[in-house]
Amino acid sequence: MQTAREVPAWQPIVNESGQVLRQLLQQATIASDEALTQQYDTQVRTSTVAGPGSDAGVIRIRGYHKGLAMTTDGNGRFVYLDPEIGGQMAVTEAYLNIVASGAEPLAITDCLNYGDPNDPEIFWELHHSIEGMATACRIFDTPVISGNVSLYNENNGRSIYPTPMVGMVGLIKNLDHVIPSFATHAGDDVYLIGQTGNDYAGSELQKLMTGQISGTLSKVNLQRIQEYCGRLHSEMVAGHVTAAHDVSEGGLGVAFAEMLFAGETGMNLDLRDLTATQLFSETAGRMIVTVPSAFKTEFEDAMGNDAQWVGTVTNTHWLEGHLQDADFNEDLAELKREYKGGRSRAS
Repeated sequence: MQTAREVPAWQPIVNESGQVLRQLLQQATIASDEALTQQYDTQVRTSTVAGPGSDAGVIRIRGYHKGLAMTTDGNGRFVYLDPEIGGQMAVTEAYLNIVASGAEPLAITDCLNYGDPNDPEIFWELHHSIEGMATACRIFDTPVISGNVSLYNENNGRSIYPTPMVGMVGLIKNLDHVIPSFATHAGDDVYLIGQTGNDYAGSELQKLMTGQISGTLSKVNLQRIQEYCGRLHSEMVAGHVTAAHDVSEGGLGVAFAEMLFAGETGMNLDLRDLTATQLFSETAGRMIVTVPSAFKTEFEDAMGNDAQWVGTVTNTHWLEGHLQDADFNEDLAELKREYKGGRSRAS
């Protein structure tokens, strides 16, 4: 039986976390897509509640004080390395984006993009990635209500990465409970939901440093993710969360920066449990949230060991923090310039 593309684990060493963060923010897969989204009307019929830049788009349901959250996600690198786990990760990222917006996930649609299924390896990728997606959908209770398939995607005899795209929709029962992706309240506490491992296979860091992708993916604890997202949603409805953002491409370093690009706030972070390299690990199933200090005790009681306090939101417009083996202090205005200019450099 064919197995995932397993090779000895690649363990990078990051000495200059600020320099690596600036480089990652310039990558086309991470950089701002504002130049693209500004070409289209994102306020059709004035129903948009949360638009481009948010973890999920949110539109209001006219005649009700309710909304629908929508997202599309996928990462062919992970599916190439391990189709089953990669399929689970695609659904998981969509699930986290919907939860981060304040919505209850309802269902998914998909677009399955692969090479020639007559090739046994391509068919194996297709089969196992669908199995992985199905497993995640069962645990998250998000049935597949539609989808399509795009096959025979090749160039000069080389297949594309197997890339299932997942579109997920969720329900917001009260528009007052929409959660923004941006931290704008100085004084709020910052929490990391989920655990950070040494997950660099297929990551943006690996691509940046080696120009290749390889390695073995860690298993995704889908059940635990579903459980703590349920508790997190209850905290959102209770008004105990002011912002939320999932951790995906580029890891924590990129996610912290992205949460601060929309406002005039910064963060002072205590990450001494992590190394500078782990700042860019892409362990699945994590989220960053901000919580008013008045609700700190209630939030910690509800989330237990699944939430780790990692710092506070400041009014300095600097991203600063302490790691196990280094400190960092980055001007967010400079980071934002790199982020906004990255896509134009790539083109």
